[in-house]
Order: sequence, then structure tokens, then C-alpha cells
Amino acid sequence: MRIKHRSLIGVFLLNCITLTLYQIYWFFITKTEMNVVNSSENKVPFFLWFFIPIINIWWFYRFCKAMSVVTKGALNTWLAFFAPVIISVVVGFVFGLTNTALTLTTTQITTSALVSYGISVLLFSLPILYYQSYLNKVSR
Repeated sequence: MRIKHRSLIGVFLLNCITLTLYQIYWFFITKTEMNVVNSSENKVPFFLWFFIPIINIWWFYRFCKAMSVVTKGALNTWLAFFAPVIISVVVGFVFGLTNTALTLTTTQITTSALVSYGISVLLFSLPILYYQSYLNKVSR
């Protein structure tokens, strides 16, 4: 088994359709693929630790470290680890700048809700799209 090539558009659309629940599956399946490819010292631990507070930080670090090994150093461990934070801050800042209206009509509220949903799906999708783009380079 090797790292599977996944379409970035497909990953994004699955995130939209499943209200970002696809990410849980994505982390599980890529963890499994990386554990097959990596040596024993670079394996990602048991997946249920992903859901336990505090331990999930360590689990995510190990995931990023395994991803760095799989991509042969093309994706830095610490850059991968902090990518969701950096992306969240940038997208949140841009969203905050665009959502500054004080009074909204009903049509604007509906539009604002749709825009908020789109921004939040994009916000949650960008890190795994970033990771998948590096994994796609390895899968070729």
C-alpha cells in the first residue's frame, strides 16, 4: 500500500457535503497509509487519541512528523503543525474585515449566513488541502 493520490477538488467538495466530517475520515485514512509506508519510529499512534484533549496535540505532532518523513522533508514538521493556526488567523482576519456591517436586512442576514458557512468550510478545508497537496506529490 502506498499514499493514495486524492483530488483536491474532491476533498474540498466532500468537506462541503459532509459539513467537514470528511476530515475525520481523511486523518484516519492518511494516518493508516503513512503507517504502512513509514518505519516503526515514525508511525502515527492509535487514532482514538485524536479525540482526547491535550493528547491530541501530541498525536497531531506525530502525524505532522510522519507526514514530513513521507514527503522526504518537503513539508517541514513544524510548518505542518502550525499551518492550521496560521491559515485560521489569516482567513479569520479577512473574514472579519469583510463582515463589518452594523445593520442587516433579512436578505443580507441570509447572504451573511451563507457566506459565513462558506468561509468556515473553507477555513476547515484549507489545512487538509495543504497537506494533501504535499501527499499528492509523493503519490505520483
